[in-house]
Amino acid sequence: MAKLTISLVYLVPLVIIASSWAQGRMTQAIRIGVLMLLPICYLMHWYLLERMSGWPTDLQIPEQFELVAANVVEPHKTLNRDGSIYLWIRTRLEEPPRSFELEYSRELHTKIVEAQRRLDEGVRQYGNASSGRESGDQGSSGKGGMMLELRDLTERQLPAKTF
Repeated sequence: MAKLTISLVYLVPLVIIASSWAQGRMTQAIRIGVLMLLPICYLMHWYLLERMSGWPTDLQIPEQFELVAANVVEPHKTLNRDGSIYLWIRTRLEEPPRSFELEYSRELHTKIVEAQRRLDEGVRQYGNASSGRESGDQGSSGKGGMMLELRDLTERQLPAKTF
């Protein structure tokens, strides 16, 4: 259903413009303006869809959150690829999780891998994010000098996973 809706969002303006164009209702200036404006509208639409459809966002992480899952992509010099750290977090229990992308750092990588290991053991992980290093050396630096601190929830939610 979503694919049909998205297709109609792209198709309906084209049909309206083509109909008006074919019937000669548009002046030359309006035609040129529409031709220049339509691709910009579609690019804005694509950009907004990308931010809503589960793609990782580069927006600021909330100050307090629960870590649901994490993935670390290490830098690869031969492929000329920067590393990234992807976090799937939620701010409140009743809200759906949101994906965030952080710049790679070795310190943050270590902290995230340890938090993911604890998640796999069934221990919920909570985090705090702040900008800068106001609180000394605690936490790990991420995007834009952001500090990330992860901790265990004291109660165990799930039994340890065995594979």
